[in-house]
Amino acid sequence: MAGFKRYSGPDLANETRTIDSVAVAQGDLMMADRTTGTVVAATNAGTVTLMHGGGIAAKAVASGATELEITPIDLNTVYEVESTNVSNASHRYMRMEVTDTNTVNNSGTDDGTNGVVYQVGELGTVGTDSRILVKFLPGLT
Repeated sequence: MAGFKRYSGPDLANETRTIDSVAVAQGDLMMADRTTGTVVAATNAGTVTLMHGGGIAAKAVASGATELEITPIDLNTVYEVESTNVSNASHRYMRMEVTDTNTVNNSGTDDGTNGVVYQVGELGTVGTDSRILVKFLPGLT
């Protein structure tokens, strides 16, 4: 499964959010659009405050849908996610921005400006696989 997947942490109840007639895959990261009152696909323009109000798509929906079930972001949950580069243990605790709805940028540089998650572990073979474990950052940016 592409996208964000709960690795460990509480099993939270899903919530229904309004979307703007777009197709969404299960596991896609959605962020709040405070202008339209909907949730939209997360992009590298996403900030910590926009992620709180969004969540992880619990089910896929086809284009034209106006509602989406999401699992709210939980700061105590560890998520498995695809990274732009292979996993690297030296990236632990670095803040990373999302590149799109299902990938984070593990460039090896701590991103204190646009980071919305931080790496807490690696999956598979370090240096070969590109799935990592992350937590969402608390606070406001």
